Amino acid sequence: MAKARKQKGDGSGTGGGATVLHQKLCLSIDMENQLIYGYTEIKALLAENDTFALHADNMTIRSILVDGETVEFDYSPHWKNETDQPNWSSISCLNTVADAACSTYTSSLNREATPNLIVSSERSIKSMIEQQLDENSEKYEENSGRLEKHGGKTIQTSYDQIVNGCNGSAVEEGIENSAVEEGKKKEKEKEKEEKNGNEKSKENGNETENEKVKNIKLVHIDYILEKAETGIHFVGNVMHSSNQIRRAHCWFPCVDTATQRCPFDLEFTVSTDFIAVSNGDLLYQVLSKEDPSKKTYVYKLNTPVSAQWISLVVGPLEILLDRNDINVSHICLSPALSKLQNTIAFFHDAYSCYEDYLAAPFPLGLYKQIFLPSEMTVLPASLGASMCIFSSDILHDEKVIDLIIGTRIKLAYALAKQWFGIYTSAEEPNDEWLLDGLAGFLTDLFIKRYLGNNEARYRRFKANHTVCESDVSGATALSSTAASSDLYGTQTIGSYGKVRSLKAVAVLQMLEKQMGPDSFRKILQVIVAPNRASRTLSTKEFRHLANKVGNLERPFLKEFFPRWIESCGCPVMRLGISYSKKRNMVELAVSRGCTGKATPDPDSHTNGDTREGDAPGWPGMMSVRVHETDGAYDHPVLPMAGEALQVVEIQCHSKLAAKRVWKSKKNTKLDGSDDNIDTSNQENRTSMDSPLLWIRVDPEMEYLAEIHFHQPVQMWINQLEKDKDVISQSQAISALEKLPQLSFAVINALNNFLNDTKAFWRVRIEAAYALAVTSSEATDLAGLLHLVKFYKSRRFDSDIGMPRPNDFHDVPEYFVLEAIPHAVALVRSSDKNSPKGAIEFILQLLKYNDNNGNVYSDVYWLSAMVLAIGELEFGQQGTGFLPSLLKRIDRLLQFDNFMPGYNGVLTVSCIRTLARIARRLSSSVSLDPIRELIAPFRDMDKPWKVRIEASMVLIDLELHHKGLDAALLLFLKYVDEEKSLRGATKLAVHILRICQANIVPSANDQINLTTLIGLLHLLAGTKAYNNVFLRHHVFCILQVAAGRSPTLFGVPKVVTPPLVVKDICSDQHTKADSSIPQPSKPQEPSTSTPSVREVLPTSGPTKDADNISNCSERRNVVKIRVKLTASSSKASDADHRGHFHGGRNENEPGPCSSMSVDAPMVGTANEPLNVSNHNIEEQNSCHDRESRMSASVSTVKLLDRHDISRELQCTADSRLDALPKNQFSPAINLPEALDKPGSQLEGVSTSYEGNQAPESVNGVETKERKKKDKKDKKRKRDEKRLKKDDPEYLEKKRLKKEKKMEKELARKQLEGEGRATPEQPKTVKPSGSLEVLPARPPAPVLSAEPAAVRSSEPQVSSKETTVDTARTAAKPRIKIKVKPLVRKPEGN
Repeated sequence: MAKARKQKGDGSGTGGGATVLHQKLCLSIDMENQLIYGYTEIKALLAENDTFALHADNMTIRSILVDGETVEFDYSPHWKNETDQPNWSSISCLNTVADAACSTYTSSLNREATPNLIVSSERSIKSMIEQQLDENSEKYEENSGRLEKHGGKTIQTSYDQIVNGCNGSAVEEGIENSAVEEGKKKEKEKEKEEKNGNEKSKENGNETENEKVKNIKLVHIDYILEKAETGIHFVGNVMHSSNQIRRAHCWFPCVDTATQRCPFDLEFTVSTDFIAVSNGDLLYQVLSKEDPSKKTYVYKLNTPVSAQWISLVVGPLEILLDRNDINVSHICLSPALSKLQNTIAFFHDAYSCYEDYLAAPFPLGLYKQIFLPSEMTVLPASLGASMCIFSSDILHDEKVIDLIIGTRIKLAYALAKQWFGIYTSAEEPNDEWLLDGLAGFLTDLFIKRYLGNNEARYRRFKANHTVCESDVSGATALSSTAASSDLYGTQTIGSYGKVRSLKAVAVLQMLEKQMGPDSFRKILQVIVAPNRASRTLSTKEFRHLANKVGNLERPFLKEFFPRWIESCGCPVMRLGISYSKKRNMVELAVSRGCTGKATPDPDSHTNGDTREGDAPGWPGMMSVRVHETDGAYDHPVLPMAGEALQVVEIQCHSKLAAKRVWKSKKNTKLDGSDDNIDTSNQENRTSMDSPLLWIRVDPEMEYLAEIHFHQPVQMWINQLEKDKDVISQSQAISALEKLPQLSFAVINALNNFLNDTKAFWRVRIEAAYALAVTSSEATDLAGLLHLVKFYKSRRFDSDIGMPRPNDFHDVPEYFVLEAIPHAVALVRSSDKNSPKGAIEFILQLLKYNDNNGNVYSDVYWLSAMVLAIGELEFGQQGTGFLPSLLKRIDRLLQFDNFMPGYNGVLTVSCIRTLARIARRLSSSVSLDPIRELIAPFRDMDKPWKVRIEASMVLIDLELHHKGLDAALLLFLKYVDEEKSLRGATKLAVHILRICQANIVPSANDQINLTTLIGLLHLLAGTKAYNNVFLRHHVFCILQVAAGRSPTLFGVPKVVTPPLVVKDICSDQHTKADSSIPQPSKPQEPSTSTPSVREVLPTSGPTKDADNISNCSERRNVVKIRVKLTASSSKASDADHRGHFHGGRNENEPGPCSSMSVDAPMVGTANEPLNVSNHNIEEQNSCHDRESRMSASVSTVKLLDRHDISRELQCTADSRLDALPKNQFSPAINLPEALDKPGSQLEGVSTSYEGNQAPESVNGVETKERKKKDKKDKKRKRDEKRLKKDDPEYLEKKRLKKEKKMEKELARKQLEGEGRATPEQPKTVKPSGSLEVLPARPPAPVLSAEPAAVRSSEPQVSSKETTVDTARTAAKPRIKIKVKPLVRKPEGN
């Protein structure tokens, strides 16, 4: 640790070893011309070399003064380097694209983190100039010319030399030897003076010689910003800043790092029509002396903060002071003032809650909340010191119910970040998790106090579940150098950033459970205490506080922190129970695991944390709560660490009563029943043989673990009905929903819970969705009936059977009823379509919705109904309701356009639903009309949410119609047209999700290289530089396209250039093709769905009747083995190898293939079969699910009859008892095929492994031919898809198919006449004493009349034939084995 502190003191890359003591920022803002004239004064403690390294971009620096004297400086803007994009012409595959994205992204992040404004003090510059004048006047004139030419550069040195020089690690090469010697003399003089003044320094003369002499300097920088687009944004008559990563230096020079913190003085001069809001306390506002039409606002921030937390908003703002005597101001634009008053009415609760819990006042003076339109902001919430800029979308009036909870939580979290994150900051990037976790912990405290304990526990339970699902790699390790410091701050962006924040809160809550709430509260009070010396917090210091204040033992902390904080993964516990009646004991079987990967991902760059899943377990003891008939008992008997498999025994406290033989009593009923029998105890038991009611594992959520617990169904029902904990109820519903077989007891339990008004409303919604999912025809759609009955009992008038007018006074009931239409839409019948009753119910709700007399808005109510329509699946019975549903959607769309509702929510739902319906009906309805309908909603005059939703829907339609590459091209177009930064980010997030859901790892042709290069240009372009969130998501898109994780974690700092990677990539693919077995890929179905006429049997190739049966009996297996004699030739194998493609047979050691023999045969019986790949789509049906006949050929080599070496296995899959016995597909006439040297087997494909494949298969020409064939097939499919709506083309296609079918029928009739009868099977004997092989019976001829059933059966000779090898050495021996059909009993 000491070594790390020494490096931090050096300040490499963070100001050249200088320390910023104070900074003043003065700006004069011209809103009309979007100009900013300003200067900043930085008081810094400089190092001995008198240089100061700063960050500055996007500005014109006019002059720099040090202590009032002009100095020279070197300025190399980062943004100019972004315009020089590299040439990616050498990129050839997805891996090279991903590597190029890594190289571009990491180099940009590294370059932005490096100071680019190097300021030299007045003394050093003068000494250099004097030396130059004395030594060589001509050289001085040359250097001064360079200064003028390059705009203020001191000496023509490289950028790295300047940075190293300001860090005190190198001497500039431009200084002459005389100047260096004079500098050394001066240093020696200073050292002598220090020795005379300090006796201690005299004794340590060698150490003082190497020490840096520091002094305090005042650096004054005068600069201009013109039409700024980065860091600060002009939108209309509003200007605001954003706290993007390392973008503060884009609007004022500073040391833009998190480790440099100082107080700020801020002055902003604006027009009197505007208000300037910034950090700290407003000291005063005064009219400008030079221009009376302008006003200057003066702010002072005494708390040291880093430059990224400096914020500014200028505009015609409205200020609303809090009415509860707290030091808070709420600010927005005039149109949103009424919504603001309603939204912030609760805010004093959160403010006072935090102050009371932390026992300290708000530390940053006046807190300001500014709400701006969404199209102006970059993020939903942009934090700053003592202020936060929010999107106005979270504002709501008193009529909107759905946004209340979400808005309050967002505002409370932003306030918590002021304490933990800004006032108290992280000492190192590895410590940022701690501040995020403490802010989330405070937010959960507010939720628990003011939104209820059920809400807090339910949210934490769902958050823990999300963490366990996502914490699978080292990217989510909290305090890891590879997952924090090496990622340049990007670890907080995207889905991984959310998972890290949720995990941080969960880990801190585990610590609170261990030490107790009071001790944990004391630790937080110590951290935020005003008299605390340092305002930074580290993981090491927090661990020390947990030991001293929290009284946690060192051994526990020594295990806890490395396992939970420095590593990834969560424990996985799988448990099952067994009750021993004899011992009255529960046996608990435990299987332990981890969500983290035990080995690094081979596809990713392994340069990160190596501690993934290596620890043997987690510290602590998990509790098991057993609910018995006598009460509940906690047993802390389940250790978190231990063997992978373990059995834990738990003694039960309740005892079973002895069984009593029931005796009849007087006055009892004849049927044996008695109304006076007390059955309460029997209902509480799972059975009469067990005292257990239900069991819970870790009921108090003491550990962040993924728990899979199995217990009997009745125990889950008891847990749902009798346990009052919301987590227990949610676990029971989830378990009952996943049962393979559902009973009416389960459905009734879910229905009873749904109707229980005392239950938590979020869990009741889960019960409604469980009823929808479990509803099936096996239970007579009981779940659907219960949902409809529940809704009608609350919202329908029983007299008229129609919905009553809306009344939303009961808020929990409102949320439950709002979810019912969506749950009903999820119900499916046996044909996977929505039942007619479900569609009719939703249409009725939408048709008779009446909000008259309701004080609350029904915009979200209607939106939920419209979205429910999008979840419906319309079968033949439901298509009749589709016109009425579309008419209702159109009316709502027109109404919301004429009278805009809240934030365009209803229009967004209508657009989304119309697009879903169009995608599901795309087989019969063209997508062009829906595109034309949605396209106008992208106009700039539409609300921001509507415009972005329309763009995303059009991308989805493009994906559905033309594929992923077309969707990416459309995304690039929309991003280029989108002006708002937040809109571009949302489009990037949407396309990232599309890529994650649609990328096929084995398909390299999903995205064209031109599209990928377009994404690379976007990644390195100015638009991405202005929006770091867009840039990060574009990088993630390119990584996902290559099959990698969407993160910088594991990416090496030095990436191989794309040209070198290209060579390596191609070489690796060549080796992989020759060594790794490539499984055969099934034939991809056509993207266009055929019409009803095309689906009919008369319009396609005729199939035999044996191809449409589902076989449940044991198949006939006919094995024909052909063996060569020892003298057979092996040299001719290579001459007869064919080009085949196929999968390997699991039953054979060598290469094999799969062939379909039920396809229509072309040509006569004696005609050689064709192996051409041109007719694969028509002839080869080896992957057709309707095919019931398959054949696999092992070690296929097309040889003549003298060089036969293969093994043929035929499996008949036809269902024999369901078909006429004469309707089998004819068998291949093997002898004829073998006798002809040029004969080939149709549809045969082979895959090879390693060196077994011929060179032509692995050659470059074969690869190119494969790619060309794929492209041709794709082009043909696209052309066919485009012609599907052409009536002329469809008619020609139908006539062509009819002619083809007639020819096929005629050919089959001729074949049937020429074949032998089944009683006298035709045999063919090849030369060489080959025994008789039976020929196939004729294929059945289809006609308009029903086919007559023939009584003849195919006969197969069961004789074992041998080949006489005396005459010819190459003649084979053939063995034929026939396994008879064994039918299964009818009962099975």
